[in-house]
Amino acid sequence: MHKLPGHCVVRRATNQSDLVISNQDPQGLSDSGIVVKMLSAAVCGTDLAILSGARPDCAEVLGHEGVGMVVNAPECSGLLIGDRVIINPVHRKQPEIVVGHSRDGIFRDLFCMDSADAAQGKFLVRCPSDCSLPNTELVLAEPLGSVLYSMELLREQCATASLLIRGSGTVGIMAAKLWATMTGSFALLVSQSEKHAQWLRNSTSWPASVRICCSAQLHEACSSVPAFKAAILCCSRESAPEGLGSLLDVVPEGATIDLMAGFPTQYWEVRLGGVSIDSIRWNNICGKSGAPPTPVVDRSNGKTVYLIGHRGTAQRHILQAIEILSGRIISLADIPHRLFTLEQLPGVVKAMLPPSDRHNTKWVKAIVDFSRKTSGEPSGYC
Repeated sequence: MHKLPGHCVVRRATNQSDLVISNQDPQGLSDSGIVVKMLSAAVCGTDLAILSGARPDCAEVLGHEGVGMVVNAPECSGLLIGDRVIINPVHRKQPEIVVGHSRDGIFRDLFCMDSADAAQGKFLVRCPSDCSLPNTELVLAEPLGSVLYSMELLREQCATASLLIRGSGTVGIMAAKLWATMTGSFALLVSQSEKHAQWLRNSTSWPASVRICCSAQLHEACSSVPAFKAAILCCSRESAPEGLGSLLDVVPEGATIDLMAGFPTQYWEVRLGGVSIDSIRWNNICGKSGAPPTPVVDRSNGKTVYLIGHRGTAQRHILQAIEILSGRIISLADIPHRLFTLEQLPGVVKAMLPPSDRHNTKWVKAIVDFSRKTSGEPSGYC
């Protein structure tokens, strides 16, 4: 392949808050170029945050959760034509470089990158050849890998503790189900509203040791279960300050909170003094531990709690995620979702914005299935 063929791309509109469909003209391809034909891609909460203006990321093409098939690769790349690969979006050595955030992402038919760049950043994880998962299932491998990273860090501090989760999106659902299944401990999933919490209770099956409540019921829910020594904050960036505050209100002395959620630019939590909340997420990058948990004192009640955070995932997390998905420990059926075409993406994303309306949609995960042909409304609702 000497030239990248013309293909369909979904870009940010000139107002930066909408998506539009465009055609990419054919262009030259260097000898070191890897070309991935996208098979499936999912919309993440960070994509919505970028479009809503809550994040300042500059990528024109969004999308960072996906699976594709290699259709061109140089011999030195370690990849073969026909390999399925998972996109691992955060550069392992330069974590400020993120596919779909600081550089163009995967909401396109063909995704291209230089082989040296791919190797240095570990952006592509080859799916085991014996994996029989459908592409729409495999798209969960990267976000599930992030959940596994979180659990790895938390279990170093509190292996069998009950887990409190503030955030009821894909990550929150998978974390609750996986923690309950793999540790045998209790998990409480906290949604913003009782209406959404009730919908979640009825929309999928849950282990017996998982409960769901809304934020207004959090204190009452925590009073009837073992103390939550582990917690995950995985709500939207807009809700992160309130979400952190609610966790600080109920976790006991010595608890560990994983900050998976990002915070508004230059956010400063008065209750925790001068600690840089968002920078704690950069202490653990792509599977490499950079610092121990940060002890902080809550000025409102005198409790000392520990904060951890992480950015990106390692190849081992994604491969472990593929094993879990292959074993049906977690599956796409566990996540209320909807499948649609690339051409339908702009309209589906528009329906998910602004964040205040997101819980009114009857799905949690929106997934592009590139094998589908556009014909009316999105389909495959589960």
